[in-house]
Amino acid sequence: MKLKKMLERVVALKSSLRFKLAFGLLVIVFLMGALSIYLGISSINRNVIREAYDNVRNSLRAINDLYREEINKRAKIVEYLSRTSEIVNATAAGNREYLYEKLVQIKDEFGFDIVNVVKPDGTILVRANNFEAYGDSVAHYKYIQWVMKNWKPAAGTGILGYENIKNEGPDLAEKTLISIVPTPRARAQRRELEERALVLKTVSPIFQRNRLVGILYAAVLLNNNDRFVDRFKKLIFKEEKIKGKDVGTTTIFLDDIRVATNVTDASGKRAVGTMVSEEVYRQVFENGQDWLGRAFVVNDWYLSGYTRLTDIEGAPVGMLYVGILEEKFDSILRRTTVSYFLVIFLMTVISLYMATYLVNLYTRPINQVIKASAEIARGNYHQLEISPDESEEIKELEEYFNAMVKAIEERDNRLKELAEKTILRSEKLASVGRLASGIAHEINNPLTGILTYSSLLLEELKGTPYEEDLKTIKEETLRCRKIVRGLLDFARDYKPEKVSANLNVLIEEVLQLLEKHVNFQNIKIIKNLDPSLPEVKVDADEFRSVINNLAVNAADAMPNGGQLTISTSFDPSTNKVIIRVADTGVGISEENLKRIFEPFFTTKEKGKGTGLGLAMTYGVIKRHNGTIDVKSKVGEGTEFIIRLPVE
Repeated sequence: MKLKKMLERVVALKSSLRFKLAFGLLVIVFLMGALSIYLGISSINRNVIREAYDNVRNSLRAINDLYREEINKRAKIVEYLSRTSEIVNATAAGNREYLYEKLVQIKDEFGFDIVNVVKPDGTILVRANNFEAYGDSVAHYKYIQWVMKNWKPAAGTGILGYENIKNEGPDLAEKTLISIVPTPRARAQRRELEERALVLKTVSPIFQRNRLVGILYAAVLLNNNDRFVDRFKKLIFKEEKIKGKDVGTTTIFLDDIRVATNVTDASGKRAVGTMVSEEVYRQVFENGQDWLGRAFVVNDWYLSGYTRLTDIEGAPVGMLYVGILEEKFDSILRRTTVSYFLVIFLMTVISLYMATYLVNLYTRPINQVIKASAEIARGNYHQLEISPDESEEIKELEEYFNAMVKAIEERDNRLKELAEKTILRSEKLASVGRLASGIAHEINNPLTGILTYSSLLLEELKGTPYEEDLKTIKEETLRCRKIVRGLLDFARDYKPEKVSANLNVLIEEVLQLLEKHVNFQNIKIIKNLDPSLPEVKVDADEFRSVINNLAVNAADAMPNGGQLTISTSFDPSTNKVIIRVADTGVGISEENLKRIFEPFFTTKEKGKGTGLGLAMTYGVIKRHNGTIDVKSKVGEGTEFIIRLPVE
């Protein structure tokens, strides 16, 4: 029946092997495909997002550089004009008509919205926008103050109040006004109209013979200035569009209000007057930290960047903004993901085809091995016959398979031998049990007599020199009874009578007796006993037998004399007491070292040993939950190491 089931199992294995291999390969392909898709999309997403924010960061840096370049370019123009003889002489002479004509020319030619000449005391000498308005003081302008104090040119961003901008003419005043549009997430605003003007200012002193005769002041109004933001957008983002929307947008803020922008609202108009979120305002305008992130700007999601604008004193006046339509990167991500999916799908199809081919290729020789296994299961032990066209790997498998068959046969033979030895050992143990029982009956009676008479003599001879010898006779008689009982214990379970004892004391007692023994006359006994050794729960008589047995064996191993060393110590890391019994005897060969604890095994001459001593010692230590190890070298000696737990 077992053979039939084995053959059925082989047939089932043959029929399912191809399925298992195919299924396993397909699972690997699909798992690797899924993992590749997950990792690929994650990597693509990270790379696209990183590239997007790098793009925003670079664009923010670019618009800031363009803005500074615009300021520097206009500053050089104004500084140059302030040194021309026409301007210098007309300013020194106070020729308003001539200056007015030159300022109008400068305003039209260089694209300034405001061009004025200011007297050294800070009052207006002439305006290009309003010839009739002069004599009012602009000494409170920060840039005018800076030039009057330092006599050096200055340029940057500033703010003009509505009263100051009205003096420049009604057209500029009207262009300055911006209606504030309530915006989600923005700061609460109590006013509905922004009347201040954000301007790009350039100021240069006018000298005649090292004497300050005036100040040339020019400015560009940034409120509703489409020219600036559109130029910045064109330089940074070109004319790229997605679904009719500009991919890139730029904005100039006065505080948190858009005063110039190409961001459009839902109706398609420029979103001038809308506000930035309070979060961005706090970080950029108040704290001076650039902001990069995803933001909903007016009516679309943008990857945005903001940086702060400050005046000549470092006070914040506004912000610059760049934004890239998120749809651009979403489109890139979609296209890349689709392409990646197509590649993965194509590779999966190729992998499936290759998996099917490889399964068919490699299961063909394996089927031959399965057939051979079926023959072996029937008891036909013969070498596999592999066809000549098979690979070297299969031939190697054949060799290992045949070696396996031989190994099985050899193992069966060894198991039979081991079983016979085990039976023989069991019979020996049974014989020992019967022998121990007979010894107990035969020896117990004379031992009882010796014990009785020695006890009586001890009572009668108390106080005489024979008292100690009689005590020794009595104790040794009792130990003989224990030894007899030990033989019985070897053949049956025995629970030791454990009490707390000082092992040093027990060892001293054993050695005190052995020192008088004839076998120890030419042996030097060295005792290295740890005085701080903790007490251990042991059966005192059994432990004495262990030390006695090991010491006697050591003496037998040193027939010509030698050194016996017994040491004790405590290992706090394992909470165990360690007893070492070492001799300088003949040693034990490596072959015999593996068998010394086997019952009835002995290397002594016939009549000098039963082979039970070390076996009983091993049993005693095991019953005390300890371990016993041995180290030995032929010609150098032997050392037994006992470890007992401290309870």
